[in-house]
Amino acid sequence: MIGRVSTFGLGQTMLSSSLSVQSKYANTAVQQSSGLASTTYGGLGSKASSLLSTEAATAQLETWYTNTGTALDRTESMYSAVGSMVDLLQNYRSTLSSAISSTDTDGLDDTAADLLDDMADLMNLQMDGRYLFAGSNTDTAPVDTSLLSTPSVPSSADTSYYTGDSEEASVRVSGQQSISYGVTADSTGFEKAVRALNVVANASPLDQTALEEAYDLATEALDALIATQSGLSNTAARLETAQSRQTNSISLLESVASDLKEVDTAEVAVKLAQYETQLQASYSALGNLSSLSLVKYL
Repeated sequence: MIGRVSTFGLGQTMLSSSLSVQSKYANTAVQQSSGLASTTYGGLGSKASSLLSTEAATAQLETWYTNTGTALDRTESMYSAVGSMVDLLQNYRSTLSSAISSTDTDGLDDTAADLLDDMADLMNLQMDGRYLFAGSNTDTAPVDTSLLSTPSVPSSADTSYYTGDSEEASVRVSGQQSISYGVTADSTGFEKAVRALNVVANASPLDQTALEEAYDLATEALDALIATQSGLSNTAARLETAQSRQTNSISLLESVASDLKEVDTAEVAVKLAQYETQLQASYSALGNLSSLSLVKYL
């Protein structure tokens, strides 16, 4: 045993050294199994603050990425809805053209009233419980055609159907940039589309002048809505570009975080083998030391 006066000091030194190597071996074994330099921030030493900062920046970017994706989904839904409005107005204008040529207006007011309902339904588009064409008043349907007044010919702009506000949605995509997106249902193209339908659905009398008024309004509404759709397309492209930048930044920060907290498994395997060799040597030396006795040399 390491208790003889002649071997006590040396034995204690060797035992202390052995325990130190044993501790390093255990820590390295954990690194090998986890792939991490340390399972706690405290174990990273000076790298801890850098890792915490990197992880916080990554979390912020991931939030921006999610929000940007939501804005992109909404923008694409609005683009699709406006496209449907364009299709509706193109068909409506063809119907008006035929009626103007033939002067046959039988049932045309009912057709216009049905199309007005269809248009209102498109303008009251919802996504995840939000009305997309309502500005910031997203809890309430922005279009109520029952609020429209009886149209006059010639007509004038009438947004009495609109219950939303003028605030445009926006999303933060970085620390320095926010992107506005969307359109409200009281914008020019929407208003003229509603008016073109309302004139035929409710004007009295429904004569040639009223039909021509509605046709001109439908044409102007089409031009405005096509421009609106183009603007939504441009906004979607900007949001996609922002998401691409966010993805690249997240990947870069994840790589930095990996370098800070992860270990080179090959290097760790070499260290582990070295510590194991040192431990075996220490155990062997301690075993030999414990068998030493002064009597053997007298």
